[in-house]
Amino acid sequence: MCEQMISIKEVAERMQTTELNVLMHIKRGLLKGQEDDGHWMIDSVSLDKLLTKTGGSKAEDVCASGCSKKHACGSGCS
Repeated sequence: MCEQMISIKEVAERMQTTELNVLMHIKRGLLKGQEDDGHWMIDSVSLDKLLTKTGGSKAEDVCASGCSKKHACGSGCS
């Protein structure tokens, strides 16, 4: 199965946020992305999953393991 990768700009537009925020989502493990020659590309499946999880709202209260508690990932997630 081949992953479909989309630009960070498109992801930011779909999420109605900034490219910096998208990068932070990658860092937190909420999105899967890879950098190629200074350009970030994001796996469209991970974006769809995040948008489904959050209902299109901010993902601040979602951790990478899938819980929706306000804490750092790994500290209390089950």
